[in-house]
Amino acid sequence: MNNGINFNEFAGGALAEQLNSELTRVLENIADPNTDARAKRKVTLTLTFKPDEDRELSIVDIKTQANLAPPRPLSTKMLIDKDLKTGKVVGAEYRKQVPGQIIMTVDTETGEVLKEEPANNSADLKIIKISK
Repeated sequence: MNNGINFNEFAGGALAEQLNSELTRVLENIADPNTDARAKRKVTLTLTFKPDEDRELSIVDIKTQANLAPPRPLSTKMLIDKDLKTGKVVGAEYRKQVPGQIIMTVDTETGEVLKEEPANNSADLKIIKISK
């Protein structure tokens, strides 16, 4: 009897298929920018043998498992207030600019809009700039 086992052919190739699947998950996790690049990942292959009474046959259970790096924690700011009509607490994510907001330069004498440009996400909260 040959004790050498070809893992590419073991269980009709299912062992290699499962192992490759877990390795792919690890590689995708390493490439994910939302995870810690330096976190260790691990793939575990477990073969559990259940021999019969005569010790001539064994059922082999195959289990593969990847331990991946979890996503990095994120944070944001929320504004919390009460709805004046219902009195219920409401919340919304705080953003420095409203999406699509425009910065306008206005002539104070005529009220004419001299310049319009998309707002960026800088800390400058002056939405309308007045020129003299």
